[in-house]
Amino acid sequence: MSWRRPLRIGTRCRRAGLARWAAVGVLVVLVTAGMYTPVAGAATNDVSFSATMNGQPAATSSDAHPAQLYPAVLAHLRIRVSNNGSSTLHISTVRFEGQVVGLPLFSFDTAVNLVVPAGHTKSLTFPVTLTSVGSQATGLIVATITLLGTNGAGLVSQSLVTNVHGSLVSVYGLFGLAVLVLTALSLVLALLAMARHTLPQNRWLRGVRFLIPGFGVGLVLTFTLSAFRIFAPSPGHWLPLLVIPTVAGLVLGFLTPAPNEEEFDDYDEDVLLAQIVVVDEDPLEVVGSRHSGDLVTSAAPGVPDSRATTAPGVPDSGPTPPRGLPDSRPTEP
Repeated sequence: MSWRRPLRIGTRCRRAGLARWAAVGVLVVLVTAGMYTPVAGAATNDVSFSATMNGQPAATSSDAHPAQLYPAVLAHLRIRVSNNGSSTLHISTVRFEGQVVGLPLFSFDTAVNLVVPAGHTKSLTFPVTLTSVGSQATGLIVATITLLGTNGAGLVSQSLVTNVHGSLVSVYGLFGLAVLVLTALSLVLALLAMARHTLPQNRWLRGVRFLIPGFGVGLVLTFTLSAFRIFAPSPGHWLPLLVIPTVAGLVLGFLTPAPNEEEFDDYDEDVLLAQIVVVDEDPLEVVGSRHSGDLVTSAAPGVPDSRATTAPGVPDSGPTPPRGLPDSRPTEP
């Protein structure tokens, strides 16, 4: 009997560990990104302000009452700044920018050169040119109005829900369509792999395989609902839309059946996986058994012959050679 022991290094376990950390990392990034929410009317360095865009106050803007933005029409922005500090406040620029899921869509800077003495409040109304906003975004977008100092640093900001009357073939719309195509492709490939039983053996790797299309579904829902003006993609909206499908995809992949009937348990990273193949037949014994019919055994010198012999006086029952041919049977001495 012989033994053959081909060994396999357990890199599968390392991939499983990386898959776990990748899944946790995605969720941590989403939660961390959703924790930042611009506070309307927040005061920084004893400075507070309020803003109104096209007649819509930023403090009361919402999905139902957004500020209307048109590409071919100038937007009128009015700010009211209160300096509660002890030194004169110099505001050089007002920045108006929009973001979705942390991705910048548009940004417009307007030079104002506003000076507010200590303990005073000043108001300023000025136009903002939004010519290219229609080719950059469309639908409900959460924007931010930021006051910049002379050194370019942000002093205070305020959030504003806007309704951009742009085109579906804008950068925002095309990006949403690209995410839709990639999500559908990744989901189809994952389902085909499951149908063909080619998914990884490790459950965590299968979970990550379905986590990617789950994350894509969340992005598609965020872009679609925003473009069709159902709600603005604020952190309170897009964060659940990303987390829930992502976790659902991870759980779905984790619970999918293994591609083979045999289930493999998860091991630690330092475990060496060995596959032992037992061979029951010895090649030498097989060769000997095949030629055993052709071998003629003979007794060793000094050892009596154990073969059966005919008793004295009993005729030999063996076949006799034909007449005229010599007898080839062995004779005893």
